Amino acid sequence: MSKPELPFDDAEFARRLAAVRQGMASKGIDVLMTSVPENIYYLTGYDSMGYFSYQVLIVPVDQDMILLTRALNVDKASMYSCLKRVEGWDDLSSPAEATYATLAKYGLGGKRLANQNDAWFLSVAHYKHITSRLGKGDMIDGSGIVEVVRLKKSPQEIAYIRKAGEVCIASLDAAIRATRAGTYDHLIAADAHRALIAAGGEYLGHALQVCSGTEAGLSFETWGRRQIKTDDCVYMEMGGTYRRYNIAMSRTVLVGQPDARLKKMAEVSTEALAAARAAFKPGATSGEVDAAARNLIAKAGLADAFKHRTGYSIGIGYPPDWGEGRLKSIMHGDTTVLEPGMVFHLIPDLKLAGLGGAVCSETLLVTDKGHEVLTPYTYEIARK
Repeated sequence: MSKPELPFDDAEFARRLAAVRQGMASKGIDVLMTSVPENIYYLTGYDSMGYFSYQVLIVPVDQDMILLTRALNVDKASMYSCLKRVEGWDDLSSPAEATYATLAKYGLGGKRLANQNDAWFLSVAHYKHITSRLGKGDMIDGSGIVEVVRLKKSPQEIAYIRKAGEVCIASLDAAIRATRAGTYDHLIAADAHRALIAAGGEYLGHALQVCSGTEAGLSFETWGRRQIKTDDCVYMEMGGTYRRYNIAMSRTVLVGQPDARLKKMAEVSTEALAAARAAFKPGATSGEVDAAARNLIAKAGLADAFKHRTGYSIGIGYPPDWGEGRLKSIMHGDTTVLEPGMVFHLIPDLKLAGLGGAVCSETLLVTDKGHEVLTPYTYEIARK
């Protein structure tokens, strides 16, 4: 039986694997092990919600990759990936023992092994059991080897992010239309979710943020059955996901006559985004883009309200996060040079505890001559 169509062709998967192996070779690594679902998807095309169970992609420098996953997931991993080798562990066995057995089966146990130690879905217990079984002490830390390759997106990846942008805009449109005094934040969020799914979007890598009042002045707040008042400032951070590629954008909605400080925060966030956008181009450094936004915010007297980096890389994402901040962030003093193909969510959000929050954000692609906004939308602050 032929395999179903994958999100990328064989040539793209081969290019990615070759680049990762080059990174491994530069560090003297024979075998890289990663439990990061985004990295597994990037190298194999395997997409599953089952990443909460132990799984590890074993990447030898000189033979085919092997995915060890829960037995329940073996069929899908075999059918919907570019993998030739898929092994399973059942619910009555030890995943750590299965890892040792898989390495032994393919003659890899005695090789120079590296593990991605910053993986969120690899427990300390599993790691200790695996290293104990191998009898080698701690393995080399292979964190970042795949992420370096992921930072610059291919044309097909950018096409998926564009589609995610269409989904995101549909969601934001619906949320703004639903906002009015007397409604509830969860009803706004319901319309946003309905729109993103109807537009062809998948489950997001991160929860949407629709919040108002003092809750909007706190980080990572979502809807909470709060009624929108006639003097509210509604903070909206929306996302879109397509083929597991994520995008994000944010806007503020002023309802009635909010506190003058909230109006100013909405205006300054919009202006700070414009300043960051003007600095966002190939050859600029991450720190320069951050400074453009941060300096404007400081001059407006709102430095205390900006506790955030100015942006972060965005692309493949599974819950709990749609961002690729572990790849790269737009932040103070960072010397990373922006290159064509990089994609960042710029978000100069402003929050004051006890008052509220305001935001204007968008996702941008670095191009050969400058940048492209992948979430084109009006910068006019919505008023209801």
